[in-house]
Amino acid sequence: MINVLADRYLYNISAYLPPKVNILLYDPAEGLPDLSNADGLLIRTVNPINAETISDIPDSLSFIGTGSSGTDHVDQPFLRANNIAFADAAGCNALSVAEYVAVGLLLWAEQTGSELQQLKVGIVGKGYVGTEINKLLASLGLTTVCYDPPKEEQEASFSSASKEELLTSDILTFHTPLNTVGQYPTYHWLDEEVLADYSFRLVINTARGGVVDEQALLEAFQNGTVDYFILDVWEDEPHIRKRSAANAFLRTPHIAGYSVQAKEKASKLVTDALLNHFGLKRASDPARPDPKIFTQSVDRYNGLSDLLTVLHPIRTYQQKLARIINEHWDDRGPRFNKLRASFPLRQEFNNIRLPQSYADRFPVLEKLGFRLIS
Repeated sequence: MINVLADRYLYNISAYLPPKVNILLYDPAEGLPDLSNADGLLIRTVNPINAETISDIPDSLSFIGTGSSGTDHVDQPFLRANNIAFADAAGCNALSVAEYVAVGLLLWAEQTGSELQQLKVGIVGKGYVGTEINKLLASLGLTTVCYDPPKEEQEASFSSASKEELLTSDILTFHTPLNTVGQYPTYHWLDEEVLADYSFRLVINTARGGVVDEQALLEAFQNGTVDYFILDVWEDEPHIRKRSAANAFLRTPHIAGYSVQAKEKASKLVTDALLNHFGLKRASDPARPDPKIFTQSVDRYNGLSDLLTVLHPIRTYQQKLARIINEHWDDRGPRFNKLRASFPLRQEFNNIRLPQSYADRFPVLEKLGFRLIS
């Protein structure tokens, strides 16, 4: 029997572990639990792992996994120095983030009267998420440019756009890890210097807050060199900045990658790594959710934006975040994290069934991945 402590908000986490694992769920809002008897620890991004947060490492602890694609909250050299194996859930949320970006673009285009097919989208970072976004935007008929010099060095089959070519894009969307050191740091990649020389119709950040210099972005917005921006991640997260939120076209609480399917993948990936580490096998996978079926008449919707905000809760997240900003500013950090953890997860588009009449009226729906029923 091994003892595993797990963030209670990791999706259905207990169902992915066999009886030989004694799992204890903890509340991340209270910080990390007592690790004295733990063999393994499963976390989310809200709990940093470093020499300060787990200064007293028990001899029993040999594995830490994060149910997230990003890993900047984990000091991996520290774990290696202490012989602790580490695993993440890289790629688990790629499709969910791609759908968020596509919805954001479509809402923005309809509200501003922009023709997306006449604009070029620069994708910064072509890992799991950037690749999925490139594929989805291509299906929508958009022109894309992908920038990822490290990937070009590692993969002979990939050729990155130059930085100069990227920065001639009308729209920038960021999908990189947050790196402060190394040959290709991403901290404040979009900064005052870049924004002084280039202008953009729209900037989207769903990667990590520090990838974009929020102060420089706000100044560019006020100067008119950035027309609009969408933020799902924040430089001082969870203590978001009021001016950034107030001026964003869309503002959401770091949920672009949140869906039932993304969370399923995350739980499976991180528990697979844990079980492999301890030489255990999974009994069986939990049952997958049934598709969500819409039967209402498409005529009830005034337009594509009206429908999209029913199919994707992006506006609902925005409204709930606005309430935190307007009514609970002093304790916005805990409330921000609680909103992320407790809001009901959405279904990815391929798990939603729509009548054929929806696609007849809005052909883009089939390109977004929605399944049709006659």
